[in-house]
Amino acid sequence: MATSTDEDLRARAARLTIAHDGETWILGRPELGVFVAVPEPGAVFVTTLQDTGSLEQAMARAGDVAGEPVDGADFLEGLTAAGLLDPPGEAPDTRGRVKWIEGVSPRTAARLFGRVAWSCYGAAAVLAVGLLLFRPDLRPSWEDAWFLPSPGLSLLIWLLLAMACGALHEAWHWLAGRAIGVPAAFRVSYRGLYVVYETDLTQIVTVPRDRRHGVYLAGMAIDVVVLAAALGARLLGVGGVLGDLLAAVSLLLVVNLVWQWAALPLRSDAYALLANALRCHNLYRATWLMAKSRLFRLTAPEAAELSGTSERDQSVARWFVIPYVAGIAVMVWMFATIVLPLAVSLGEWGLAQLTSGTVTSAGFLEALAVAVYLAVQLCLPPALALRERRLRRSGRLL
Repeated sequence: MATSTDEDLRARAARLTIAHDGETWILGRPELGVFVAVPEPGAVFVTTLQDTGSLEQAMARAGDVAGEPVDGADFLEGLTAAGLLDPPGEAPDTRGRVKWIEGVSPRTAARLFGRVAWSCYGAAAVLAVGLLLFRPDLRPSWEDAWFLPSPGLSLLIWLLLAMACGALHEAWHWLAGRAIGVPAAFRVSYRGLYVVYETDLTQIVTVPRDRRHGVYLAGMAIDVVVLAAALGARLLGVGGVLGDLLAAVSLLLVVNLVWQWAALPLRSDAYALLANALRCHNLYRATWLMAKSRLFRLTAPEAAELSGTSERDQSVARWFVIPYVAGIAVMVWMFATIVLPLAVSLGEWGLAQLTSGTVTSAGFLEALAVAVYLAVQLCLPPALALRERRLRRSGRLL
């Protein structure tokens, strides 16, 4: 049978990357950050288009693998809807990239994630957990956040510490990706008034799952090293202002580490690690829909979406609901035992300074600055949300 060749279709298919992932294949457009999991017939369909540009041959070969006819037009429509057949993407935006860290070679990065390195990370974790369990005097509490006489100055230093720890955490993710050859970008950016760090590791889905674990664990690995160092220094007798600062660092890192394992509903590093180890593709969405189906009634589109997820995702989601809900409970507990006492303490201090100090006093100005900062942080997100909603309604924002 004669077949026709579509060079345009062949060129568009050539932009796709294909990677095997257990029982599925990953079709991707790395420059667009778009990746989709498909069964083997889908991968055969695309590779045939790349080789021949013939829709007829692609349908025939995919049908042979599937054991039934394959609707090529329908599959192409799905690829188009996913953005996999879009025109070439623009050159990556390099603004905000930290070039000195991106100059680290894969060989150098790999030394930080070899057997010896992971043994050190494991030893640090054992030391940190052991000290927290058996030395109650070293356990951080919310009061350790106020490690300076002035809560206002403590808050300022606390924010700087959080930025430094966040940068180190994300840099270690980047280095771990670099170590296994995953193209990545480490950037300093912002969200509203927040300085944030971004590590783009989208292309990690093209790497075999067994090689991804270290990348997801890397941020927590460096966190436990710093935590063990802080606890160890206090164990050895470091006191005074430096000891108080180390206690504040310990509190920050304990909160970060607990949050990573509790924030499964927010797709934290621990979620990525578990979803990868369990060989799921969209466990977050499947779990959410499964939980909603048990508590409420799914809408027709939601029911169709749940039935369209892989059998593996549905199977895991049936029990993953338990740690999912438990994580929410832990986050609520953290808010009640750490965040709320800190906020109340800071509010009482600020109110005392604003009502009893003179307008030109250092305490009054410090409390005023803290109050303005907190007000902006609380009011800005809903204000931006309302603005975006108004712009969408007027058609000026997609």
